[in-house]
Amino acid sequence: MQSVTLSLGENSYSIDVAHGLRNQLSVLLAPYNKGQQWVVLTQQAILDHYAPILNELAAQGYRLKVIVVPGDESAKHISVAENVWTQMVEAGCDRSSVLLAMGGGVVGDLGGFVAATYMRGIPFIQLPTTLLAMIDSAIGGKTAVNLAAGKNLVGAIYQPKAVLVDPEFLTTLPRRNVISSLAEAIKYGFIRDSSIFDAIEGNYEALASMSDTRLLNEIIFKSCAIKAQVVSNDEFENGERRLLNYGHTIGHAFETIQSYAGIYHGEAVLYGMKCANFISHRKGLLSDAAFERAQIVLNRFELPELSNVTEQRVLDIVSHDKKFINGKLNFILIDNIGNGIVSTDVSTEDIVASLVAVA
Repeated sequence: MQSVTLSLGENSYSIDVAHGLRNQLSVLLAPYNKGQQWVVLTQQAILDHYAPILNELAAQGYRLKVIVVPGDESAKHISVAENVWTQMVEAGCDRSSVLLAMGGGVVGDLGGFVAATYMRGIPFIQLPTTLLAMIDSAIGGKTAVNLAAGKNLVGAIYQPKAVLVDPEFLTTLPRRNVISSLAEAIKYGFIRDSSIFDAIEGNYEALASMSDTRLLNEIIFKSCAIKAQVVSNDEFENGERRLLNYGHTIGHAFETIQSYAGIYHGEAVLYGMKCANFISHRKGLLSDAAFERAQIVLNRFELPELSNVTEQRVLDIVSHDKKFINGKLNFILIDNIGNGIVSTDVSTEDIVASLVAVA
C-alpha cells in the first residue's frame, strides 16, 4: 500500500492507494466503527457491481443504511440532499454516524456536503470508484451542490476522515469515462509536474485503454501526492490551491450551458484547458513551441461537440464564478508546461478570443 498524508493539523488524514483495498474495508474502517449507524451513499451502477463488498461489511457487524442517488450531475441538487437527509433521520442516524461515499465525483461531492451539514457535521470517508474522483475530487474536502446559475455554488470545505483508493475499481469503467478522468491528471502535468504531461503525451492510448496499469498507478499516486501537498499548504484556496482551478473557469461554464448533460466534467475541463492555453499564449506567457505541444496532446482526447455555446452566455456564467474575488477574476494560466500561475489580468476580450479559437 502507498500512502500520502494530507496535513491539516487535527483534520489531517491519509490517502491510501492499493490494489484490492476494497476487499479489506472491514479492517480499514474498523477504527471508525463503534457500533453506530453508517450511511453508504452510492449510485445504482456501483451497487450492482459491488453489493458483495457491502454485504461483507454487514456480516462483520457494520450497521449500514444504503442510499442510492443518481449517477450524474442531477444528484448534486439541494432536493437530492434533502432526500438523503430525510432518509438518514428515518434510519436513526445521529452525530456519531459515519457516511461512506462510494462512487465517482458526484457521489463524493454530494456525500461530503450531506455529511458537512447533517446535524452540523458528521464524519465521512471517501471510497472513490472513478479515476477523476481518485486523483482529484475525493481529496481536499470540497463539497457542493449546483444551482441553475452555476456549478458548485453552494457547499463547504469539509475534510473526510480518510480517502481509500483502489485502482481495481477502474476495470469496469468505459473508455469515455477514463479519457474524461485523465483531464484531471494532465491538469497536474500542466500546473505542477511536467513528468505527468510527458507520460500522457507518450502513452496516451495505453492510458486511455488502461493497458499500462503500472503507469496508470504511478500517475494516480503522483496526482494524489500533488493534491495533498497543495491542499496541505492552502486548505481554503487563498493562494496556491487556486492553481487547481486550471481549465475549470470556462469548463464549468460549458457544463452549465449544457445543463450538465451530454458532456462529462473532465471533457468540459479539457475544453477549458484549451481556452486557458490559448489565453496564456495570446498574452505572451506560453511560448509557441510549448503552446503547440500542449495543443497536440489535448487534441488527442476524444471530446463531444459543444452545443448552445455563445460568448455572452459564457461571460455571464464566468461573472458569477467563485474565483471572482474583490471584483477581479482569478484565472489560472501557464507560463510553461509544468508551471501554473494565477492571473488577474484576463479580460473579456481574452475569453472571447479563446472561445472563437476553441469552441
